[in-house]
Amino acid sequence: MTDFVLDVELNSEDEDVRLSAAIDSFLSLHDTGARGEAFDLDLMVRTVFGPGGERLKQIIFQQHDLADAFNTFWSAFRGLN
Repeated sequence: MTDFVLDVELNSEDEDVRLSAAIDSFLSLHDTGARGEAFDLDLMVRTVFGPGGERLKQIIFQQHDLADAFNTFWSAFRGLN
C-alpha cells in the first residue's frame, strides 16, 4: 500500500499543540459524518528534522483523498486565532 506523507513545519510549541487539536477535530468531523458507515482512518504522526534542522511533523495517511482533505483542513484550522 502506498503512503501519502504530509510534511508540516511547526513554528512554535503552540503550533504543535494546534496540530494535535486539528487532527482530533478532523477525526471527529469524519467520524460523525460517516452516516452510519464505519469510518476507518489509518494515520501515523512522527517528528523529523528537515535539511536545515527545522522540526517537522510528518503525517502519514493510507488514502490520498484523506491526506488532501486534512491538508486543506489544517490550512483553515491553522489560520484561526
